[in-house]
Amino acid sequence: MWSFARSAVRAHRASFVGSFLIVVAAAALLSANGVLMESGLRGDAPLLTTIAGSFAGTAVLVVVLVVASTFASALRQRSEQFALLRAVGATPAQVRRMVTAEVALVFAYAAPLGAVPGLFAAHLLTPSLESGGIVPEGLTLVVTPLPAVGALLLLFPTALLAARLAARKVTTVSPTAAVRGSSAEPAGLTGARRVWALVLLFSGIAQAGMPFVMPGTVGSAAGATSAFLLISAAAVAGPALVSTAARRAVSASRSSRHAATLLALLNSRGFSRRLTTAIVPLALFLALGTVQTGVNGSMVDAAQVQLRAGLSADAVLISPDGVSAAQASDVASAPGTEAVLASSMVPAEVRVDPADEVGDLAWEQAGLRAVSGSVPELFDVGVTAGSLDDLAGPGTIAVSGESLFATGKGVGDTVDLRFDDGTALSPTIVAVYDRGLGFGDYLLDAATLPEDAPVDTLFVRGQADLSGLTGLAGAQVLTVDEYVTEAVDGAASQQELGTILLFVLILFVAVAAANTLVMLTSARRPELALLRRIGTTRRQLTSMITVESVFVMVSALVLGTLSVIPALVSVSYGMVGGFAPAVDWPVYGALAAAVVLIAVVAMVLPARLASRGRA
Repeated sequence: MWSFARSAVRAHRASFVGSFLIVVAAAALLSANGVLMESGLRGDAPLLTTIAGSFAGTAVLVVVLVVASTFASALRQRSEQFALLRAVGATPAQVRRMVTAEVALVFAYAAPLGAVPGLFAAHLLTPSLESGGIVPEGLTLVVTPLPAVGALLLLFPTALLAARLAARKVTTVSPTAAVRGSSAEPAGLTGARRVWALVLLFSGIAQAGMPFVMPGTVGSAAGATSAFLLISAAAVAGPALVSTAARRAVSASRSSRHAATLLALLNSRGFSRRLTTAIVPLALFLALGTVQTGVNGSMVDAAQVQLRAGLSADAVLISPDGVSAAQASDVASAPGTEAVLASSMVPAEVRVDPADEVGDLAWEQAGLRAVSGSVPELFDVGVTAGSLDDLAGPGTIAVSGESLFATGKGVGDTVDLRFDDGTALSPTIVAVYDRGLGFGDYLLDAATLPEDAPVDTLFVRGQADLSGLTGLAGAQVLTVDEYVTEAVDGAASQQELGTILLFVLILFVAVAAANTLVMLTSARRPELALLRRIGTTRRQLTSMITVESVFVMVSALVLGTLSVIPALVSVSYGMVGGFAPAVDWPVYGALAAAVVLIAVVAMVLPARLASRGRA
């Protein structure tokens, strides 16, 4: 069996090259992210663990979909070979074992080529990790075989299941039926496929409605995943959707005298499963980039809205080097000053899981805003329970509602904190508020801290002249609008790692989409050769493939756009309370242009090469 599998892979290397490259890229991506997660756990960098874990959720979903689609495409092209094997006496079990051996053979070579470099490629992110404050300077990323093993354990079963499902058509019917059906694609969907498509569709709609029930970042994050569920639903129901769209396009073009156009649309109608595997990766590429950039932009916009609405100051004095007590006293006593609030940002860890068995996983990195002065007068954080007046008491803390989600805690309960020096505190919650994106998830009186923290910001209400203080090294006096803009820009810069990881994931999907299109088009060499023999010119073939590429790109743009609209509307509502889709239009335009470019180049060029030569 293994000898036969090696011969099959060698004979059909053109179709396996694409699968090989995707496995290499997928293994590298997952193993690199695994290094980040493991380093965060072993190196006491919980923020790194949080970011890598959040990215892993999206990456695993995307990688599984792409790997499954790629192997299904590669194996589906060989339906005739499998049918012939059945006709000459091969049993369904033998065909399945052969498919298993071929997939295992590809993984035996491809997985190490991707996973091992991926382990070391994670080190390229170290400068971004340190500059963003995600890890302390000097932290060395931990490299062990575990991420590579984890990537293999995820990818191999995924590819094997997809390959077996692709070969299922010829292993569940009689040999004669397998031969008859190998050259044609069924237009309809099986009952199980219809059920799965409906389940995914309604699950996506339900997820999109989460922010209307649970506003904020938690609900918005849940709503954003609806795009991937809807894309998955379209992938399952794709053959029926593509066939219907192509059928209507054929009806609309019956009067056309352009034979290549009609032939292209008839091909699209007759081979809807083949086109689905080409359309879905492109739609996923568009949806992934649009949703992720929309979510990031909405978070920044929401933080800006909350901060501007909640600040009652007239001026803000900021000093990275710290504001001394004497300087703060001068500001408070300056003529025209009505109220002053001193603020410090203090790094700490918060217990998010009461179970001791999980160790450091029970703690999450957080930034505490330590305040002193006129808190209720200058900060309107949207209190929903308790009162900020009680924050002046010893051992108290105010907490955002989102940070308490699913904890069951409220006013009167305690929050476990621990600081870099090992000191632990358990202050009592005296207020719960809504504007956590703008003001942070935790507010406490500076006197509650185990040791004094340098004041970096003074919020001042009144018309006091603070110009005399601007001579301090690094000190600035800003208006509220200037401070909000600077604070939001600083928060956006901290998303650098997330942006890099997103770019890598989008690039992976783009390569997968282009690879799938090239693989599918190259596999049509016999079809194109037959058309050449019956008199079709190369120009007509190029026109036919160009029309097919237009059909693919339009379908991908429509599918990708429709799948993200519910997610972006729900994210916009959850973050800022509006219904306008949270779309980063320049990014969407660039992604749409990339879809067009990939579809044309990856289909037309291979077709021209495949049709080269005399008829």
